Amino acid sequence: MRIECENCGKEYRIDEGKIKGQSVKLRCRACENIIVVEKPALQGEDLVDFGAIAASQQEDRQDADSVTSKEGKPAETTNAGLGAETESAPKKIHFGLFFKIIILMLVVSLLPLGVYWAITSKKSSDRVRESTENLMAQTALGLSNQVDEWVDKNVRVLKAAAGLPQIVAMDRTLQEPALKAIQKAYPWMYLVFTVDRNGLNTARSDGKPLKDYSDRQYYKGVMQGKKLSWQTLIGKTSKKPALVLAVPIISTGRIVGVMAMASTIDDISKSVARWRRGKTGFAFLVDETGKVVSHQRKRYVIEQKKLNAHPLIQAYRKDKKAKTAIFKDDRGRDVLGHIRGNRYDWALVVRQETEEVFEALKGVQQFSLILLVVTIFIVSIIAWLFARAIVKPIMTLTDIAERMSLGELDIKVDVKSKDEIGLLALAVERMRISLNLAMSRLRRKR
Repeated sequence: MRIECENCGKEYRIDEGKIKGQSVKLRCRACENIIVVEKPALQGEDLVDFGAIAASQQEDRQDADSVTSKEGKPAETTNAGLGAETESAPKKIHFGLFFKIIILMLVVSLLPLGVYWAITSKKSSDRVRESTENLMAQTALGLSNQVDEWVDKNVRVLKAAAGLPQIVAMDRTLQEPALKAIQKAYPWMYLVFTVDRNGLNTARSDGKPLKDYSDRQYYKGVMQGKKLSWQTLIGKTSKKPALVLAVPIISTGRIVGVMAMASTIDDISKSVARWRRGKTGFAFLVDETGKVVSHQRKRYVIEQKKLNAHPLIQAYRKDKKAKTAIFKDDRGRDVLGHIRGNRYDWALVVRQETEEVFEALKGVQQFSLILLVVTIFIVSIIAWLFARAIVKPIMTLTDIAERMSLGELDIKVDVKSKDEIGLLALAVERMRISLNLAMSRLRRKR
């Protein structure tokens, strides 16, 4: 009979008398394709003699001339489909047990680790932010209290001095000795002075010529009925940023003048501008108009720069409540900041770039991520070895069973596993022996 390779078209001639079973497999010499040849059915043939197939294997291996090519040349296949060339090609499994075992091990071992890493990373980030916010809030509260305490101390001095008979008299000759004594007792006050109702300087502690202060905000505030008025400005005397505090001088129930003191802002800046945390953490203070009172950038203080456009200051001015938030600075970087007001409606800001806040945490997270990647690599190798140890014996037994189905019963089952796969191998071996014995009995009967 003639057959043709369905893959490359090469033709062969087969002696169907040599086919001892119902079908046989040939390997095409040209393209290595497996050709299945069905033996023509005979009338009344109900039994396929697999025993005869097994018995004739050796004889078929020697009959190479039973398969010849169309050109009349002997086929190089040494077997009519029953020897080595008839070994069935294993079916390709695209997503078999091997990969399922690997994926299952990776999921079971790494999923909890990944979830744990994600949760702890989030919680650690929240704890770092919470602790930083608490530190900023406590720092802002402490610095704000120091500013309030410093201002209150000077206000108490002014109010006590404003009630002295020498001051109430609004007489320069009486006031100047008292003002000099106050300035000497409190040296951070570089100027203590009085102003009459018209804004003209009545007396001063430094002995310099009298001046007109009618254009000053602190004078206007007191004359409008405020019990305390202040102003941050560049002092005409000191030529430095200064804070001027003023209280009314009252005689017989009416305001007869203004008692004021001027102090450089250096005393306030000692506790505010010098505060640092890391490389980017600092604090600054602005007055009720938004002018800088204290800042790490000294030019802001000298220029009396207004920071009303600052995101935290804008948020604070809406409801005058302490706030903590992340905002963008003038360089576009994320900054974590806290703002708090004091009794004089000044605002104190404590801030630090978020990159520096979470720097230590990021180092830990990077180490954890590297550890996770290494763990994935190690688990993958272990999973591959484990899957291979399971799948390889199964594939070996599958191949043996396939060859036994084609009549090869002299194959030795060589699987030395001592687990369930070993038991399966023993069962396959017993089946092979039983089939061999059964075929021997059939051959004897024939």
